Formats: sequence, structure tokens, C-alpha cells
Amino acid sequence: MTSFQDSVLFRYFFFHWLFRDASVNEVYQRSAAIAHNKANRHHLLAYLRRWIALISLMYFAGIILEQLNSTVCVFFYTVAALCFCTITEIAVAWIFLGQRDR
Repeated sequence: MTSFQDSVLFRYFFFHWLFRDASVNEVYQRSAAIAHNKANRHHLLAYLRRWIALISLMYFAGIILEQLNSTVCVFFYTVAALCFCTITEIAVAWIFLGQRDR
């Protein structure tokens, strides 16, 4: 039986499985992990588009439900705010992985 982290839905929205941990002490392993992460940087734009689509969907669902005087709109606004945090994480990772080595 597979876990949720191995599911297609999880991998569709979360990108961490594409990258390697660069916090090892060995210089060569860290260098290889950083090179691997920089090579996979271009995938972050696809994840960014997915999360922007999700935040737009949640925000507009909140607007529609707010017009209907429903308190359920709070749920959609909260999910949109959490999506914004993930969008910020993806954008920062994309920017920092694009920097050249010194």
C-alpha cells in the first residue's frame, strides 16, 4: 500500500520530491545536490502555475460565496492565504536556485 506522499496527487502539487538535500557535510555530496537542484529548477515554474490557478479558484469561490452571504467563504479565503505561502516558497526557491556560484 502506498502512502499519500507517494501518490500522484501529492506529487502534482508538492515539488520537494524532485530535489535533494544539500545540507550534508561532505563537500562533494553537497556540490552534487546543489547541481541537481539547479538542474531541476525549471520544474518550479509548472508548480508555480498550478498554485496560482489554485489560489485563483479558492479566492473566486470565496467571492461568490460571500455574495451569497455564506460563512463558508471563510474556508476558501483561508485556503487561498495558505496557497499564497506556498507560492512565496516556490518563488524564493526559484530565485535562489537561479543565482550563479561565487
